[in-house]
Amino acid sequence: MEANLLWETLSSYPTSIYTVLIGVLVIFWLFAIIGALDIDIISFDADLDMDIDGDIEMPGFVGLLHTLGYTGVPFTIVLTVLIFLAWIFTYLVSAYLIPVIPTALFKFLVGTATLIGSFLVAVPLTSKIVSPLRKLALENSAKSNKDYLGGMCKVTSLSVDETFGQGKIKTTGTSLVVRIRAAIPNDIKKGDIVRPISYDETENVYHVVTNEEFESNLES
Repeated sequence: MEANLLWETLSSYPTSIYTVLIGVLVIFWLFAIIGALDIDIISFDADLDMDIDGDIEMPGFVGLLHTLGYTGVPFTIVLTVLIFLAWIFTYLVSAYLIPVIPTALFKFLVGTATLIGSFLVAVPLTSKIVSPLRKLALENSAKSNKDYLGGMCKVTSLSVDETFGQGKIKTTGTSLVVRIRAAIPNDIKKGDIVRPISYDETENVYHVVTNEEFESNLES
């Protein structure tokens, strides 16, 4: 009986909205564990100085993430914590408050308010939870950017050209997500290994060449 009640709560409005999102995240993390996906990937693309891949600019969104203290942490981790907390809060209200509300209309109104309110409550709590991860990333990136020149960088964006590109440099205990640029034409694609050969402090980007070109120049 208790199991039936639990499932009824999880599958009813408004908890069902976050239950579906949790299910999607569980599938994502299962694929990430087996190596089929990169934890820095999100469903849209953006050439941002943060852990999101892509080709669109969203300065307002980036500004919001910066204000909330989310930048510097893989967005998939932020999203997972945020949705999980909202899911927990929504479940508690759905299990203990909504059942005692007398009419269907009021249940719906309270449910909708809970859906939104749980998300708003989860936002600052998520910021506090991921803050230590952000500090760790900042400490890791405190090394001189030029220290990574000549190192291995894995391309995480779909392509790299003179105005767009993103890669990931493996460092001790973690990975550093960086913005990269390459001369065109080139056949650099996602998953390729490239080598940073210079760093532009003004633009905060690394200029890269393919691993083959880098090694060829060393031999010549």
